Amino acid sequence: MAGERSRRGLLAWLGRALGALTAAYVAFLTVEGSRRLMRPPRRPFLPFVEGDALTPAELGLPYEEVRFTTDDGVTLSGWLVAARHETRSAVILMHGFSWNRLGELSAFVPWLREHYHVLQFDFRGHGTSGDADITLGTAERHDVAAAVRLLEGRGLGPIALMGMSMGAAIAILAAPDLPVAAVVADAPYADLHHPIANRMREWHYPLAGLGSRLIVAAASVRARTRLLSPIDRVADIAPRGLLIIAPREDRLIDHSQALRLYAAAHEPKELYVVPGAGHPEAHAFGGADYEARVLGFLERHLDGASHRSEPHGRLYTGADFSPAGS
Repeated sequence: MAGERSRRGLLAWLGRALGALTAAYVAFLTVEGSRRLMRPPRRPFLPFVEGDALTPAELGLPYEEVRFTTDDGVTLSGWLVAARHETRSAVILMHGFSWNRLGELSAFVPWLREHYHVLQFDFRGHGTSGDADITLGTAERHDVAAAVRLLEGRGLGPIALMGMSMGAAIAILAAPDLPVAAVVADAPYADLHHPIANRMREWHYPLAGLGSRLIVAAASVRARTRLLSPIDRVADIAPRGLLIIAPREDRLIDHSQALRLYAAAHEPKELYVVPGAGHPEAHAFGGADYEARVLGFLERHLDGASHRSEPHGRLYTGADFSPAGS
């Protein structure tokens, strides 16, 4: 009898201990996860691939160093690269989570600037931009709005947003409220919880699905607003053009996320699935076909918008820019 009571007491103690450990783990996961989400270590401002350029000047491209401030007081840093030919049309090129503008400089800017001015900048909390909590799109909409104002202040437009991963999600979230003509979203997630849960699995955290929701909830409390998912806004992009690019073998953001966004969006919309590509490898795998798809889409939506709108400001060409520091 005494032995039975002892066993029951031990089981009760183990149950309480397990409950306490679970509660401690959940608390740690919530606090540490939200910290890693909102204040990750900054990636050094160095090339991601050996041999990549550190500035547009190293690619022989005329550009201007720009700094501009968001309406919530964050100072952002970037480059405005001149188009090869006279035009007012511009593309805002946006990087992914924990990256910076160097990630797209060598691979994307040279062929985009053959036709359009290209503005690259570091999001808040990234690169050489000012400190602020990262929210994967909700607060970063202020960053995109400030970038659009910068271009409009130069007399440039129509404008397209082009983003990679987090940058793609931010483009979808920001576009409905901005005077832009088109959005190119490469490897976007539909649901904010999806990439967080997958990243947790990479870090070997148990309860990744629950953990991602706790992290987003904690981040929302810290940000004092509900963090938005692109699926919440994608239907509002129309009548702007939308091109969604889906790397078929993406393990961080499953290509089904892109299909879900495409299904929820209204026309005009296009979907480009790149076989064999992981995250974020669509351009590396798609190559010339990728560039042709993007440029064709931009031509349909930017050039057409330019012809429909009244000219404003003066035309900018490479002669208006010089490499910073030269």
